[in-house]
Amino acid sequence: MKTYRRHNCTRTHRTWNTLAKCIWPRALWIHGDGPYASVARCGRGTTVQLCQTAADANEMKQLVDDTGCGGLCQRRHEVIQLIRPLR
Repeated sequence: MKTYRRHNCTRTHRTWNTLAKCIWPRALWIHGDGPYASVARCGRGTTVQLCQTAADANEMKQLVDDTGCGGLCQRRHEVIQLIRPLR
């Protein structure tokens, strides 16, 4: 599993959702809350589902793997652990 610490600014984001918006500013949508992100980067753009546990994020990724993420799916799906910057 990849770990993302770096983001696009110098702020210390208070929520996982704001950190995800900073990491993926052009995402089509970011949904949920938690430090684990199921990320799909496909033809139409990036989508991010945030989850509280790695198991939940892997389950979300598996669902996308099994059903596809719509037209133009390129199977570029992964689970990433987010780590907020220290204050």
